[in-house]
Amino acid sequence: MVDFLRRRAWLVPLVFAAILAGVGFSSLRALERQTRQQVREQLETILRADLEALEIWKRNLIAVVEVHALDPRVSNSILDLARVARDPGAAEALPTLPAQDALRAHFATVLERHGFLHWAAYDLTGRQLAGSDVAVVGQRPEGGLGGLGGRILEAGTQVSPPLRWGEESGFESDSVFILAGTVIRDESGEAAAVFGFSLDPERDFSQILQVARVGQSGETYAFNEDGLMLSRSRFEGQLREIGLLPEDPDIHTPLRVSVRDPGGNLLEGHTNDEPSRSRPLTRMAAHAVEGRAGFDVDGYPDYRGVPVVGAWTWLPEMQLGVATELDVAEAYRGLAEMRTRFGILIALLLVGALGMFGYSVLLARLRSQMAEAQQLGRYTVERKIGSGGMGTVYVARHALLCRPTAIKVLRGEQATQEAVARFEREVQVSSQLTHPNTIDIYDFGYTPDGTFYYAMEFLDGITLDRLVEVEGPLSEARVIAIMRQACGSIAEAHDAGLIHRDLKPANVMLCEVGGMYDFAKVLDFGLVREQEQSQDVALTDVTSLTGTPLYMPPEAVRTPDKIDVRADLYQLGAIAYFLLAGRPMFSGESAYEVLAHHLNTVPRAPSEVLSRPVTPELEAIVLRCLEKNPAARPATGRELLEALEICPSPGAWGQREARAWWADWRERHPEALQGDTSSSLPSGYAIDLRRLRTDAHDEG
Repeated sequence: MVDFLRRRAWLVPLVFAAILAGVGFSSLRALERQTRQQVREQLETILRADLEALEIWKRNLIAVVEVHALDPRVSNSILDLARVARDPGAAEALPTLPAQDALRAHFATVLERHGFLHWAAYDLTGRQLAGSDVAVVGQRPEGGLGGLGGRILEAGTQVSPPLRWGEESGFESDSVFILAGTVIRDESGEAAAVFGFSLDPERDFSQILQVARVGQSGETYAFNEDGLMLSRSRFEGQLREIGLLPEDPDIHTPLRVSVRDPGGNLLEGHTNDEPSRSRPLTRMAAHAVEGRAGFDVDGYPDYRGVPVVGAWTWLPEMQLGVATELDVAEAYRGLAEMRTRFGILIALLLVGALGMFGYSVLLARLRSQMAEAQQLGRYTVERKIGSGGMGTVYVARHALLCRPTAIKVLRGEQATQEAVARFEREVQVSSQLTHPNTIDIYDFGYTPDGTFYYAMEFLDGITLDRLVEVEGPLSEARVIAIMRQACGSIAEAHDAGLIHRDLKPANVMLCEVGGMYDFAKVLDFGLVREQEQSQDVALTDVTSLTGTPLYMPPEAVRTPDKIDVRADLYQLGAIAYFLLAGRPMFSGESAYEVLAHHLNTVPRAPSEVLSRPVTPELEAIVLRCLEKNPAARPATGRELLEALEICPSPGAWGQREARAWWADWRERHPEALQGDTSSSLPSGYAIDLRRLRTDAHDEG
């Protein structure tokens, strides 16, 4: 450990800074969670208090209505009027009957005592039997009793949300009322009339919701299922400035402002020409009108477009929702200050660590240059030709044979126990395979400082992904020639009971070998697995997925611990598709999206992608390999090879055509062929299968 730190002294300040940063981040996250919890509890407490006050007010109002409805002086007079109204000839006399004067005298003091605006009684047809407004007594508005009257007859005493008078009465009016009504029953207990009071929402309803407010921006308000506000907004001044309310100070929020998302912060100059009623409800209102109570302490835009936090619920008996909201900026002002101070602290720590780190980078470069010239066993390293996530590839020469050799090296922090085991497995497995289209492994070993390496043949060629990148779709004859060679290599592995698991265009290289042009070599057996899943169980976590998403068979996602050789057949089909079409069969913005396609999407035929015919036999072979069900694919690489050997194709691709292409290629791209054995580095993705399988199940 001492020697390790001596050689990596730059790690000390970085580790120290990382520890402090980790502790700071952890403390900051804990503070954030605590603050969010406090904000949530504060919002829910205020909402509960407002709801309780609203419920008490409602019960008191219902009690007043029912007491007067049970008063014999009231009920008997209204029943007498209802009996008169049944006679068409006598109904016109309703306004002049003596019962009218008795009722008006009685309710004059009731209205004054309770602050009610009006009283009225209706028969079951909707005709007004009596009321404060003599002018409409005896009339029957269009629509009858309306929605509230129907609910009273069905469920008993009701209190409406704030509404315009015409919405329930049928008479034209721009005033906003709350109606409270109950049923008047005759001697037999049958409903004979509906009786109730109207009251101004500003008197009690809005005031109840305005009592408990948080800070400078907190407010509680009510709204109906159409998203219209039913109580006064705290921000009427702002609403007038941004055009949501007229400038007339006598016009207020209820039933004029919609709780809808304007798409941006109107206070900061955002404009939206779309009519207010056409905009979507705010996230809070949308949840509430669906009957879902909840809270949001992350933030969402309110009806001004200002980010707020809130808690809400829906009151079905009053047909309205109630929400308590607070601007995000005010809710988390203290947290924002803490984040700023924490950022300054981290910056100071980084400045202190970067000095030594910069010096260490120079030393690391010098060590790297020295490493490139070092001796690895019997091999002298000449230059680096590539690197990957698991190691680095160099060109080297054998001390005695003097032939160019590719050396793959696993170094430093990459040399975990699992990585070394994977490297050793690749060497052991690859060395068992003798097919000419499989890359040859010469040797492996460890340097005195514990660096693992192995030597393989040096390939001067181009990988299939690079070839298609610059050449586009290949001819069918050439695709068949390449795939026959790749299938030959994989067939030998399958005969030996091995599955490659990571076949892709980057792992197949075209070379010139022994005077043979377009000679294919299959690379990277680092993810190979025996079909019986022996020692590899310890090296593969079945809750994660290893491979390349663009070329991964469906069963590698669903049951990665149970895949067989037919997984390789899917990947060979995907390579052939790529060569024919000039692009992968699926694409997406994330690995999860691509893998979802492999699970659920049927690939388009290459001929459809190219908008030109493709030999039916070849297209059928490719699409058969790409079947979602492994049982529908060829059984082994050898079966696929046999199918390709008898597959017809337009044109020809032999050594003459290959030699001509390579001569032209070398002339056009002298820099392209650099022995790119870096493609044989172990590669792949580690993806959470539990999430992917859940997503795939949901889509299914």
